[in-house]
Amino acid sequence: MRQMIIGNWKMHGLHEQGNDLATGIAGAIAPIVAEREIIIAPPFTLIGALASLLRAHDIGLGAQDCHAESEGAFTGDIAAPMLADLGVTHVILGHSERREHHHETNELVRRKVRAACEHGLCPVVCVGETAQQQEDGVAETWLTEQITECLPPDFNGVVAYEPIWAIGTGKAATREDIQSRLSFLHEVLHRHLETDDKSTGSCMAAQSSPKMPRPSSLFPVWGACSSAGPACLPDRFSASQRLVFR
Repeated sequence: MRQMIIGNWKMHGLHEQGNDLATGIAGAIAPIVAEREIIIAPPFTLIGALASLLRAHDIGLGAQDCHAESEGAFTGDIAAPMLADLGVTHVILGHSERREHHHETNELVRRKVRAACEHGLCPVVCVGETAQQQEDGVAETWLTEQITECLPPDFNGVVAYEPIWAIGTGKAATREDIQSRLSFLHEVLHRHLETDDKSTGSCMAAQSSPKMPRPSSLFPVWGACSSAGPACLPDRFSASQRLVFR
């Protein structure tokens, strides 16, 4: 199974800048793209512009969020079928920044997961704990709630672990930290989804949706690369993806 790396560009990049960055990344990772499943999740404004370029280099096209409804009077939001129409295959849901700044709840993330799957998108559901939750001794309880409340029992997709306590704090999550959390998350996933699949691989797709990637594996992921605007240079992205899953 190929390991997955998702480049989340967040709210960075205008049209020309985004095209240059995507072109540079495609060239930098060309020698090893067959060994990894690479997904780029640019801002919504760049999805259509980058679709053909990424497809030509066997790089997947992702989105950073979607609405729980397929259409309606939801000013400023974007629906799953709109993303699918542009060639998006994966969508990030429940990111810690969405939970913090947009007050997204587990229940809302679950609805978005349903919407994504219904329209052929592979949901990449983020879970993670803060430093305060660690200090209070509730980290595992919180992670368990995120898994059980965000993922429907028939969930087919990707679970991405965010060590929120180590992001932008100057603290480094060690390999032991990550392995411990992955082991714990596998146990929770096993109980909740009644699966013992612990392999690393691609998105596990719903059998009923021909638009979604073929079924392969369900796994917690750590190491999704986040762009820091112009500072996220192609060679840095390439180096990051080599280190994350070494």
